[in-house]
Amino acid sequence: MPADSPLARYTARALAASCTVLLLSPATAALAQDLEAQDRTQAVADALEESPVYVDPAYESAFPAADQERVAGVIESSGLDLYVIAVPLTGGDVWGGDAATLVSVVHDRRGGGEGHYLAYDDVSGYQGEDFGPGAQEAAPAHYGALAASYETDFDGSMLQQADAAVEAALSDDPRAAYEAALQAYEEANPHITGMGGGAGQGSGPGSGPLFVVGAVIAVLLALVLTLLVRNRLTARRGRRRAVSITQHAAFDNADRAQLDSLVEQGERDLIEVGERLSRADADPGTGTKSGQSLQRALDARFAAAAVHDRMAAEGATLPDAVGVLVLLDMAEDALENADKGSRSAVRRRHCYANPLHGTNTKVTPWREFGGTRTIRVPLCADCARAVRNRARPVVLPAEHEGAQVPYYEVPAEESVWAATGYGTLTDDLVQRVQRGDHRPRGRAR
Repeated sequence: MPADSPLARYTARALAASCTVLLLSPATAALAQDLEAQDRTQAVADALEESPVYVDPAYESAFPAADQERVAGVIESSGLDLYVIAVPLTGGDVWGGDAATLVSVVHDRRGGGEGHYLAYDDVSGYQGEDFGPGAQEAAPAHYGALAASYETDFDGSMLQQADAAVEAALSDDPRAAYEAALQAYEEANPHITGMGGGAGQGSGPGSGPLFVVGAVIAVLLALVLTLLVRNRLTARRGRRRAVSITQHAAFDNADRAQLDSLVEQGERDLIEVGERLSRADADPGTGTKSGQSLQRALDARFAAAAVHDRMAAEGATLPDAVGVLVLLDMAEDALENADKGSRSAVRRRHCYANPLHGTNTKVTPWREFGGTRTIRVPLCADCARAVRNRARPVVLPAEHEGAQVPYYEVPAEESVWAATGYGTLTDDLVQRVQRGDHRPRGRAR
């Protein structure tokens, strides 16, 4: 290998475990899967050139052709580059069952630029993704999807949600439309949101016990949902990838033995990602964009190895073990983009409340308890449902000053995971670990 190659520079600084030879999927299977992904994505992209609404034939009974034409006419008359996509999504499909991934690759296939997409998900309803200058600030699709969820009480049909989402997205102020829908939802559901009215409310016969029963049920539901492992895997593109942490939800609130299993999984994935990096670095056809993605993969893998080595020397903690897996997922995403030579990188977004809940997430407003501040973070469906109902989701715990607290409540100067939300709040998690922020002074154990 060339002395100045990315892998050579990486090897010089990393203390990696010995790599083993892994069996690859047959080349024909890889080619077939790649072609299927390209064909399905291109089919959606081509359809959106003809109409801003694309509904898969499997959904035509829920979203009839006449309604597709009606919604398309409303969008076209607005002048906004808004698109509605409704295709069945499953964990094993070419988009990994993730609406955000579907939208990202379709947008890239259509040439990038400005675009606002509402993509339907059987679990979460419509998800809004916005691209282009100022897209994240205006975010008409994002706020349109949120407004539709609240306006339909999270139980509207595909067509009802589409109508509500498009109306809010095309309004003069999509964010205001969302906030109005949120307020109406909270006022209509005081037993859920805790926003009960004046004197007499909550003081009548039976209201106290009912509230307690509702609270107990909500807690029990949250606990049950936590035990249901969300195993939506990202499409493998015809080759074996290191196991995504979407498969590790069973280790949530892990005891010592389960923590050891997480650490061991990190060791195995470090070896596998290292093998994939070796093969990628040896490819003489790597272009400039792919080379940049490859370097990002090397950096993320090196950061994961640094955290793993620290645990081996000083003892493992659950936040660190999860951090290794998150960093390796980042390395895999960069490798995926290096393989595709994609102009716009596709990156999975972990659940902010607990990365062990996986990457099938949707950016969701989370209002602080007893306050008015709100953050927008990616949450899995279960956590999003909890925060909508004014309940605390089942979060990743961390030990701080002798107590178990949500990991994000550890002071930022003591935890790189809290400071970055495992990379959901900032884009520099890898760089922070590289400069040693994973071992700050006074670090919580």
